[in-house]
Amino acid sequence: MKKSTLALSIAAAIGSFGLAGTASAAMEVNTNGVGHQLVFPYFTAQGDNATLLSITNTDTVNGKLVKVRFRGAANSDDLFDFQVLLSPGDVWTAAVSKDATTGLAKLATSDKSCTLPASVNATFNTNRLDASASADAKANGTREGYVEVINMADIDKQTYSAMATSVQATSLYKTVKHVAGVAPCDAAVLQAKLGSATAPADLTAPTGGLTGDWIILNQANTAAWSGSATAIKATTATNLLFWPQKDGAVQLSGAEYTTSNADSLTADTLLANKVITAQNFDLPDLSTPYETATTSAIAQANAITAQLAVKSVSNQFVTSDDIAAVTDFLFSQPTRRYHVAVNYTARKDDPSTANIETTFDRLSKTGTDAMAVFRAADGTGSDYYNATNMAFPTGSRTLCLKSISIPGKDARFDREETTPGTATTDFTISPAPAATTTTVYVCGEAAVLSINNAGTVGDSALSASVARNDVTFAAGYENGWMRFATDGTGNTSGLPILGGSFIRMANGAVNYGVSYSHKVTR
Repeated sequence: MKKSTLALSIAAAIGSFGLAGTASAAMEVNTNGVGHQLVFPYFTAQGDNATLLSITNTDTVNGKLVKVRFRGAANSDDLFDFQVLLSPGDVWTAAVSKDATTGLAKLATSDKSCTLPASVNATFNTNRLDASASADAKANGTREGYVEVINMADIDKQTYSAMATSVQATSLYKTVKHVAGVAPCDAAVLQAKLGSATAPADLTAPTGGLTGDWIILNQANTAAWSGSATAIKATTATNLLFWPQKDGAVQLSGAEYTTSNADSLTADTLLANKVITAQNFDLPDLSTPYETATTSAIAQANAITAQLAVKSVSNQFVTSDDIAAVTDFLFSQPTRRYHVAVNYTARKDDPSTANIETTFDRLSKTGTDAMAVFRAADGTGSDYYNATNMAFPTGSRTLCLKSISIPGKDARFDREETTPGTATTDFTISPAPAATTTTVYVCGEAAVLSINNAGTVGDSALSASVARNDVTFAAGYENGWMRFATDGTGNTSGLPILGGSFIRMANGAVNYGVSYSHKVTR
């Protein structure tokens, strides 16, 4: 493959890249909620739920070119992505709900900010989901997941004229800047500036300043839950993360990419190893480096995962029948994609995958072609997800954690300090192999653990179904709290988990929604 214009422009912006693990990326979670990247831990369009999202540019000087990507709850497959162009101080809002005709999730917005494409009012797509699934299952797979938001570049307010004697607003800035409450969004300007692989002079290195908030609204039960997106900050950002919002295969490094240098621009194992041919719209992702000094996407992915990793998760649950209470725990793992992904079609004996056979561990799923493709071991990131702590339960093509111990007598309490007499005898788990008695199978990337709902027949506060797991106690533990240990066999560093406890309850005809963020140890 010849070096493309895109590769040349990237080389200038990104700099040279070496092998994985030779440098670390300066990425950190900003507890103040402002960053270069945002992670919305969950969205849902299941049942009567709709999810409302807002992204705010707190920078009052520069515009922002922003990537928005919705990923599926099961295996983090790309469901829907686009670009938003925020003017200084701008807020972009949208809602995700279920399309009554197709059953797919759909996005709707009446916001006046520019987007690429010009309209993003559309249903999500199933192109990257498991092709062997039924149409109904694929539609269901679009209705839950999580959201990545990435500051690709700043939109510079000013540029010097050719004679360097005056300063004027850039044409891109002028077309995204609101006038009387509406951005002009000149199609010719947007095409000229952002329609090709070459980054325009109007773009400068991203400086962050993004914040995000979300609301899940149950329109039938009039219950709602809300929260803020997790903000990830690059302490130094020198790279333009620019790709056009278009089809077209791209190279992931400055030359034909192989298993030795495929990690330059993404740590996504399916993209980096050509299981899926990377398209322009696939970039950037959370692992695409912000710093020239960062030698690989793997280094950035490791840095973010380390920031999010926790060794235990604690929270409250309420399941009292007298107030019709139901509780779900959300275990969202937004960087799992950069450690392991699911290949729905390749087989271990397939000659087309020979280029990754010796470099990537693969966990075959007996009886099907689906398998987990783990990232190449690099000495720093392999402790999080590996063949020891991952599995496919019988009959499932959703990859699951199997290393989290069930909360026993030292980690589960009712509201009066009462603990179980033994660690496991009154605890059942679904789905899981029948022989499993001490482990919770946390299935999916945005996994929902529904408490005391007796398997698939019970209710779920979030109406979850794509990556739902059920944990049920014997009588006496309707309300209380529990702690899940998230470091275990094959994993001593903890796991990158976001989420909380989502409780729905009723007082007569009035319904309430309550959410509590997870309490964690690191």
